[in-house]
Amino acid sequence: MSAMAKGIDMMLGEMRDVTEIIAATALRYHPDGGERIYSTHPDRFPDAGFKRFEDAPTMARVRDANAAVLTNGAEALRAGFPDWQRILEGGCDAIINIPVRAPSGEVLGQLNLMARAGCFPTESLARLQVIADQNASCFLDQTSKEIL
Repeated sequence: MSAMAKGIDMMLGEMRDVTEIIAATALRYHPDGGERIYSTHPDRFPDAGFKRFEDAPTMARVRDANAAVLTNGAEALRAGFPDWQRILEGGCDAIINIPVRAPSGEVLGQLNLMARAGCFPTESLARLQVIADQNASCFLDQTSKEIL
């Protein structure tokens, strides 16, 4: 397991102390889209690949707003995610897409946490965001040396 994957595993462990998480994926941003760099369930959600922002409106919203996007319920998933069926089949009907930010404020990527509806109450979102930002180094390109 790579150092990056170990770091994301540790970050998810901290997040599981805040709320239930059934599955998670992580994407590192590039100018035109997001590179999938991690998945807790690679058989269902690949741990590699690339999504273009124009084909992933929720990912673009997270990047542009620099804010988490919560999707609760099966109908909302169907409306917002092309892979909604795989999400529901995995026992999840809620997703919180959290930006991961460098200390400079630059959005480096995002973490997609999946669970049951109601598992992401408002009071947990701030703590999840802090944990994500504290682990921004996991989202740096492997050739990068420091957080900007």
